[in-house]
Amino acid sequence: MAHRTAEERLEEPVEVNTEIKDAGTWAKSLGVSVPIEEVNKEFDAVAGDIAGMVNLPGFRPGKVPRNVIEKKFGDDIKKQVTQNLLQRGLRSAVQKNKLDVVGEPSIEPEKYKANRGEAFAFNVDVEIKPTFELGNYKGLTIEQEEVELLPGELDQAIDNLRDRFAETVDAPADHGMANKDVAHGVLRVLVDGNEVHKEEDAQLLVMDGHVLGAYAHLGDKFLLGAKAGEKRTVEETLSGTFPVEAQRGKKGTIEFEIKQIKSRKMPELNDDLAAKLNFKTLDELKAKVRTSLLDRLRDEIEGRTRSNIVDKIAEATPFEVPKKLQDMMARRAAQSQLQYFARMGMPPEMFANQMENMVEESKKESATEIRRYFILDAIAAKEGLSVNDEDIDEEIVKLARQRNMRASDLYDQMVQNEEIRELENQVKTRKVLDYLVEQADIKVVPRKPPEKEKGHEHAEHAPGGHGHEHGHEHGHSHGHEHSHGHEHGHEHGHEHGHEHGKS
Repeated sequence: MAHRTAEERLEEPVEVNTEIKDAGTWAKSLGVSVPIEEVNKEFDAVAGDIAGMVNLPGFRPGKVPRNVIEKKFGDDIKKQVTQNLLQRGLRSAVQKNKLDVVGEPSIEPEKYKANRGEAFAFNVDVEIKPTFELGNYKGLTIEQEEVELLPGELDQAIDNLRDRFAETVDAPADHGMANKDVAHGVLRVLVDGNEVHKEEDAQLLVMDGHVLGAYAHLGDKFLLGAKAGEKRTVEETLSGTFPVEAQRGKKGTIEFEIKQIKSRKMPELNDDLAAKLNFKTLDELKAKVRTSLLDRLRDEIEGRTRSNIVDKIAEATPFEVPKKLQDMMARRAAQSQLQYFARMGMPPEMFANQMENMVEESKKESATEIRRYFILDAIAAKEGLSVNDEDIDEEIVKLARQRNMRASDLYDQMVQNEEIRELENQVKTRKVLDYLVEQADIKVVPRKPPEKEKGHEHAEHAPGGHGHEHGHEHGHSHGHEHSHGHEHGHEHGHEHGHEHGKS
């Protein structure tokens, strides 16, 4: 019989005895016991692995007796055997009892230590896949907006391109502060009437509903319309980046006297601008922008249609989601938010005490995502919608083209990074959504102007902007290797040329 590697042995089942108790909705508590014979076999195998790798004086390579190995490397062997038995024992208990486990099992490995000549027992809490009766998912009536541009959207998109080549210039003396303007002036911050900070040449940027650089979360009303020579004052909580650490989080009075205003001067809209963007004429540029906007708009509208269909099915399919899985996803979502804030230049200490609040805020959305996933999975099973090798090959070829890679290299990379299962879930989810759209009664209606974002006073929702469609193609793997990676927040990507990470 060929020698098995340590990795191959970990995949093999081991004999176990299991006691299962209910521990809540979709929750089970497992008491797992591995008999003495299996424990001794694992000790022999691990000791053999080490014997094959070490050289000891007086012994030929690979011929060190196991009793010598266990005496010299006893603690390391016990740790490895314990880890192996926990992994193999759990997998075997789940398979033996046909448990459809979701999320990550809860176990405390540091509590256990395997010993030669003794049975190995441990406890683990798991959650299982919910069972439920599917609501109606065929023939649903859904309204879908027509794919058409609204007045001003094409012009706004062209202006966004012009802004890439804009120059920063001194604004006229009578110019009132506008979006993307930078005000230079004197910034004073007072707490309880006492000046605690002053900058003689502070720079405040007005950007999409906010004022950046004032060490507080200020809306753009603070500066909009203000002219050189004016002073604006506001009371607001000082942020975690305020230079005086002792004053952070306190209510302060922020005074700003404008000395000079810098504006963005955009280039003329002509063939010269088109040439800078590699187009022969302005008309050619406009035609390309229009096509791109419609393509992105079509994707957004179709994504919302799929989202609305799944929402309707979810309303007709109530069930409680696994609580630990919900908590795990909420924590990952909150962590993604923190990572996003960090990428935007906001230091982690600003949110050090907010993690639990962010988790709670994410739980509702996480429950919704979990419910949608299980519903789509149930529909796939009921309708026989599966993924085969040809589907995966086709998807990898498509992704490889997008990434300018060879398909074989991308496949090897995804196998190495254990991303194939995620890809399979994405493809299966897409198949289910396509099926649901085919079964739905789609009513095309005129497109309405998008609503303004909450907390903003502008509507930056041209096609491809901040839509709210879910897409439902996350392809969540709700097994032992569940991963979410859901990114929150809007990455504006402003190309302004100023650093305003202070606000």
